Amino acid sequence: MKITELEILKVPPSWVWLKLHTDEGVYGLGEPYLEEFPDSVIAEVRRLEPVLIGQDPRRVEALWDAMYRVSGYRGGAVTMSAISGIDIALWDVAGKLAGLPIYRMLGGPVRDRIKMYHSTGGALAHQVEPGLPYRAGLAGDHRRGQHARSDPADYAAAARDLVQNWGFRALKAHLGAGEELRGIDRVDGIVERFAAVREGAGPGVDVAIDIHNPHPTVGAQLIRELALLRPLFIEEPMPVERVDVLEQMIRQSGTTAPIAAGERWMGKWIFFDALSRGLLAVVQPDICHAGGITECRKIAAIAEAAYAQVALHCPLSPISIAASIQLDAAIPNFLVQEHNEVNTRRVDGRTLIGDGYLKDPFVLGEDGCVAVPSGPGLGIEIDEAGLDRIMQQEWSVKRG
Repeated sequence: MKITELEILKVPPSWVWLKLHTDEGVYGLGEPYLEEFPDSVIAEVRRLEPVLIGQDPRRVEALWDAMYRVSGYRGGAVTMSAISGIDIALWDVAGKLAGLPIYRMLGGPVRDRIKMYHSTGGALAHQVEPGLPYRAGLAGDHRRGQHARSDPADYAAAARDLVQNWGFRALKAHLGAGEELRGIDRVDGIVERFAAVREGAGPGVDVAIDIHNPHPTVGAQLIRELALLRPLFIEEPMPVERVDVLEQMIRQSGTTAPIAAGERWMGKWIFFDALSRGLLAVVQPDICHAGGITECRKIAAIAEAAYAQVALHCPLSPISIAASIQLDAAIPNFLVQEHNEVNTRRVDGRTLIGDGYLKDPFVLGEDGCVAVPSGPGLGIEIDEAGLDRIMQQEWSVKRG
């Protein structure tokens, strides 16, 4: 068996999909994409294509290594995103050829249901037709970005709605102070609004918070104050460039709050650096950026050795959701799974993820989890009729 073609699809609202074709008619799906830089990643896929054409797609590890080492300049967001999308497609092909879902090829399932979380930022959740950007469902001032996000009561109401009406049993609040020192004036307000989210979610619901890379001094204060509210984790409390700054902040905060990071880290090496310093309770590699299934499995193993859990970053299309769920099922230290709200809809009283794109979208159960699919490879089938309709929508460089 040989790889014959790498076909790129630009799928609305903003996704880039890969069909990796073989000479036996079996193809694999992947998602080579980087937010705001899709065409750069497409160009990188084309640069890597000669490494793959004519090769056996089942040699996933060898092909990953060949792509990574094809140049003396290694890593970086564009290259790693291209490798990630190709890697996912290779695993999909390998699973289809074996007649097995990917998680069975990774050692079998540790769990058969995956807990999902929904993000909240103080506005009630909405939905859009498949192929439209999430902002299309906003109206008036909200569409222009003038969100009324200062009232804690709004945060409580939004959290309550996601739990009671949508069925989620895990949430993540988005509350940023900005990257400058003047963000210190927002610390009290952020803590107050997060407390409101916890109150609105009610008992038995996991609630995390993403504070979006504040100035280190601000981040240290936020860690200290938020720790008292027992969040599931505090995400990205520091600038992304330096692991040592996170170490300084944790020491300054004087707490043992669970810290999560890694959505913009590429490859296993920086995760090893952070985990070997004992800094993270949760790692958040993005399966479409950090190196695909192959590399994220290794990151999960390194995290396991450091007593850290895995919450894969996943703000992209249903392809990345499906890939993430395959890995989630196979690793012992899974915590919770993110998904992109643009892919989530309420249909006939059910919360569906991937409706319009997938023939059998993921269905959120009463436990706030989705079932791990049992089909081969990624375990999904594209809804071809739905995709035909979606492809009539406008594609944008700006992420969904």
